[in-house]
Amino acid sequence: MGWFQELKRDLLLIISGPNPATSSPKPHRQSSSSAYLTIANTTVAAIDVSPGRAIVEPLCSSAKRMRGKCRLYANVIAFWILGLLNNFLWVVLNAGANEINSAGIALVYLANVLPSLTMKLSGPYWFHYVSYKYRIWLIALLMVLCLIQVAWGQGPYQKLIGVGMASMAAGIGEASLLAMASFYEAKPCLTAWSSGTGFAGIAGYVWSLLFDFLDLCFQVELMVALWLPVAFLLAFHCLLGPPWIDEERGTVNVSLPDCAADSADSNSEELESEESSVVEHHASELATAKLSFQERFGYIFSLWPYTVPLFFVYAAEYTIQSGFWAAMGFPVTDPTSRHHFYKWSNFMYQIGVFISRSAFILICRNRKVLWCGGFLQVVMALFFAAAAWQPFGDWWLLAPAFFVGCLGGGVYVGAFTLIAQEQPASFVELALSAASVADTFGMIAANIMGLLIQGCVFGHLQVVDDVPNFKCGYDIWDSVNKTLQEKTYHGHCFPGVKG
Repeated sequence: MGWFQELKRDLLLIISGPNPATSSPKPHRQSSSSAYLTIANTTVAAIDVSPGRAIVEPLCSSAKRMRGKCRLYANVIAFWILGLLNNFLWVVLNAGANEINSAGIALVYLANVLPSLTMKLSGPYWFHYVSYKYRIWLIALLMVLCLIQVAWGQGPYQKLIGVGMASMAAGIGEASLLAMASFYEAKPCLTAWSSGTGFAGIAGYVWSLLFDFLDLCFQVELMVALWLPVAFLLAFHCLLGPPWIDEERGTVNVSLPDCAADSADSNSEELESEESSVVEHHASELATAKLSFQERFGYIFSLWPYTVPLFFVYAAEYTIQSGFWAAMGFPVTDPTSRHHFYKWSNFMYQIGVFISRSAFILICRNRKVLWCGGFLQVVMALFFAAAAWQPFGDWWLLAPAFFVGCLGGGVYVGAFTLIAQEQPASFVELALSAASVADTFGMIAANIMGLLIQGCVFGHLQVVDDVPNFKCGYDIWDSVNKTLQEKTYHGHCFPGVKG
């Protein structure tokens, strides 16, 4: 085995570099192994690079790139899940509005919007004092309180308080996570967020219909949903992790769970290779933290090229949903037909929202597309106004309902993506957070309009089987008030709870 020992010695010498005492050429004849050693040492000396390092460096670079891709995929998945869970409870409560306050569904919708608007309006003025991590925990806490309050509250007004908690959670979540996307790969993360929020509409309706199919009451539906805040926290800590800006603001000083620690390690490796991005965000922190109230308001107002089409899209589509679709059926005087059309039109709408929020980023290249989407949504509102006021068509109207969802979801993701691309890097976080107010304003206006529209259409078409909250000057319901039957629900519930 002498040849093996000689080869081992030669390899060790190659790795350690040339030895002048042994590598200088000698006049006498060398053995084959010694000749090989001399050639190898000469080559190594010429290139002055360790062969071991030359092999390891590409492997390390490849591994770092692979970790970067895995980190990006994890971030995208996390934003999709967070978008889904952030809007899921909001959809479930809207779907169960009859169970919360059957005498005034519009109140449920408003309770599910007004607190969210308050959070979005006030957020740009206090969010920077609270870390993203603590905001995520606050959202989860509000979700738990909402589920318990709505499920066990005595009377509609106590339940509406719970609905308001869910609205606060959704508002903080949307404004915070949209802004937080600027600390990751903004474009794919915003697309994932928008897709997740779009799918929440489908998932929320399926969830509600599932419990109807199982003949279980609303309390059971809400109590089973207590998995929601747990999943929300897990998605943030185990898939995403707090952004580095939390540490810069001095609010994250505790150790994270192992899964979050791994995430943080991967994020730090990425940040080492993206120093320019870190510098930009440092500039963002300095630029926005020193803005006065007037300066913040002025900048937020300057975002009108994005927020105005967003407002009109949401105002038009929610007017369609809460006003026209609630007063349509084949025939409209049949309450069962109206109920079925409302359910199916909203379901088709949610499918359109999901598809467009996932794919619209591919075609939304400039602001003109946003304004075109807002204009088309207003046209769709006028179309359904005509279809409700002078009934025509039948179930083929589900196709334009799907188109309404496509426009709404598309303008949503397009507006926030363009903001991330076109606004100065030092203001992107503030812009994304502030612009999310526009859709909420549109929803509030739509809910008020929907309440008025439903009463007027019912009065115009002589729909007397239900008394709307707003009668639009008609008195056709006075003679039938005493004959209207109360809606009852006989689903299985908890012991001692009347389903």
